[in-house]
Amino acid sequence: MKRPPAARRTMDAIRAATPPNQSTKDPVTSHTSQPINGCAVPLGRFRAGSPEWHTARTTGLGGSEIAAVLGLSPWESYWSLWHRKQNLLPPVRENLYMRMGSLFEPVIYDHYERELLPPDHTMTTGWTYRHIDRPWMIANPDGLIWNPDGDLVDGIEIKCAARDHQWGPEGTDAIPIYYKTQICWYCIVLGLDGMNLRVVFGVGDWRTYRYEPTAEDIDTLITAGADFMAALAARQPPNLDSHLMTYEAVRTLHPEIDGSTIQISADLADRWWTAQAEFATAERQLQHVRNELADTMGDAWRAQCGDQTLAWRQRPRGNGVPFLKSAPNPHHGSITEALPKG
Repeated sequence: MKRPPAARRTMDAIRAATPPNQSTKDPVTSHTSQPINGCAVPLGRFRAGSPEWHTARTTGLGGSEIAAVLGLSPWESYWSLWHRKQNLLPPVRENLYMRMGSLFEPVIYDHYERELLPPDHTMTTGWTYRHIDRPWMIANPDGLIWNPDGDLVDGIEIKCAARDHQWGPEGTDAIPIYYKTQICWYCIVLGLDGMNLRVVFGVGDWRTYRYEPTAEDIDTLITAGADFMAALAARQPPNLDSHLMTYEAVRTLHPEIDGSTIQISADLADRWWTAQAEFATAERQLQHVRNELADTMGDAWRAQCGDQTLAWRQRPRGNGVPFLKSAPNPHHGSITEALPKG
């Protein structure tokens, strides 16, 4: 997809100009013989998504993967990640939203570096790191911030989002739980107390959030990551779970229909029909509430209870009659509190 000439000129001008706080020397290179903050070892500078980038991650866990291990990722389950790490499933395919986020990321990075970086500090990007004592812990932060003495003191993660219904007020740590796990992971690897998250909603709504993980959350992630890596090494397949991405992974593993018939246990058959009946009951209850909410909203765009968004009305493609779409129920507490129960 080609950018319009005006957009290309704007981005080229941003990248060509010398950032006011950018040092000519990369601080990371001075730490090639000793770990950063006593724990982070630079592995190299790889383009995101490149073969080298994937190779560096194959033997460990990255910040975007630990949420799946904890059962907190909407895009990957523990089961699907385990099978992907065993090369039994193909890599996750980059979708349009992921590509657009990658294209916009340098602009957000440059803006932060120019407008928000503390005086005399330097920001770097593109490096991959591992933890010195737990080499399976991998970090690919979007930006790291160094003080004038060359010490790593902070970092940023960059995101693009269409809506802000899962986010709280700017300056808080009210961010989606799977971004908390990512930042917590990076803080462990890099020896940081916290990191900023710079997010752009739509085009003109730019905000900065701050998350500092608790000691309990840090212990939770380290333990969960170590257990996952042990299960990988033992080639011990995990139990099936209730995650949608587990179902999608099972579908991918069995793409053919051979025409055969298989006998299942009475227990599985009973649980299948019980779940179907309970689902039908829940669907009727949800539809009743949906009807009431839609009637209450009338022609309004969004329904809120206090500051929390419950749902909004949007038109389908083709400019048809608006329908009601539910907002996710956000969780702004700790990672440990958000872990699936049972």
